[in-house]
Amino acid sequence: MATSKALPLLFLLGLLSLASSPTTAASEFDFFYLSLMWPGAYCSSSFWSKCCRPTTGKPALDFFVQALETYNSITDEPVTKCSTQCRFSVNALRDLIDDLYAYWTNVSCPSNNGRQQWERVWCTYGTCSGFNQTYYFQRALALRAKVDLLCILKNNGIVPSSTKSYTLEDIQNAFIPTLGFSTVVECNQKWWFGDYQLYKIHICVSSDAKSIISCPIQKSSNCGSKVKFLPFDPNALPISNLADLMIKMPAAIDIDV
Repeated sequence: MATSKALPLLFLLGLLSLASSPTTAASEFDFFYLSLMWPGAYCSSSFWSKCCRPTTGKPALDFFVQALETYNSITDEPVTKCSTQCRFSVNALRDLIDDLYAYWTNVSCPSNNGRQQWERVWCTYGTCSGFNQTYYFQRALALRAKVDLLCILKNNGIVPSSTKSYTLEDIQNAFIPTLGFSTVVECNQKWWFGDYQLYKIHICVSSDAKSIISCPIQKSSNCGSKVKFLPFDPNALPISNLADLMIKMPAAIDIDV
């Protein structure tokens, strides 16, 4: 008899425990990284990484949004995939679509409309933000416009060039008067031994996605002391489909199907 009375009590305690525990990891993040990518570096990072014009038209000559990443300052790790059944709707973004095509586009080949990238970012980070889908993308786009990286660099004499190099210190210092100590500069290289190229800027943002903040985590840049800021010309991007790429592949390379 004592055992039978204990079972309902244990069951009730179990329900209370489930109710008090978060159903997602949304509460675990405490700031965002706004990741902005310079397409000039992306399109020249290697022999194979050629870029194509999106099927949605010519993108902006500017930094592109890559993600608004949910991050935990204690674990120093991103908080990701907080929904086991992620749902993404392009219709929810209809009022933002022109800005998405211009500033959150995908210039990889073959030419595409960028929607797979949006869905991937939403399911990876957006579901952890506590925002609805529209607001998540709206805030990322608004923050990109607010920081205006291209203007900051230009005002400090740092402009795209295929030959000129800039010091990493000058690039980092260019952001301090406007953004404070809130940025992390990331570079890539054309080859392992090639020049460092300005690739991404990561900006720390408050958990309500409204303010630029000093980074809770101090991350070092992976760039060398000298960095190139390569040109990007949206008008020069070719339109290419998968069939075009297959035809252009060297015959000596086997393609797994």
